[in-house]
Amino acid sequence: EKASLAKRGQEPNKDEETELLRTITERYEAQTDPLYAAARLWVDAIIDPEATRSWISMGIEVANAAPATEPFRPGVFQT
Repeated sequence: EKASLAKRGQEPNKDEETELLRTITERYEAQTDPLYAAARLWVDAIIDPEATRSWISMGIEVANAAPATEPFRPGVFQT
C-alpha cells in the first residue's frame, strides 16, 4: 500500500500509516478466519482439533479402499 502511494507521488503521514496498518490488519484477521474460508469453499470442512486423528484415520481408510490405478506415464515432455 505504501509503495502504491509512493508510486502516485503521495507520502503518507504518521496518522495515515497507522490507519493503513489498522485497515490491513483488520482485513488480514477477517480473511484468515476459518469461517471466511469455508464461506468461499476454500476448505472442505472445519474440524475440531480434537477430532483430527479420527479424520486422518478416515482418510487413510478411504485411500486404502480405493481401487489400484495404472501408473501415470506421460512419456517424453518436449519444450
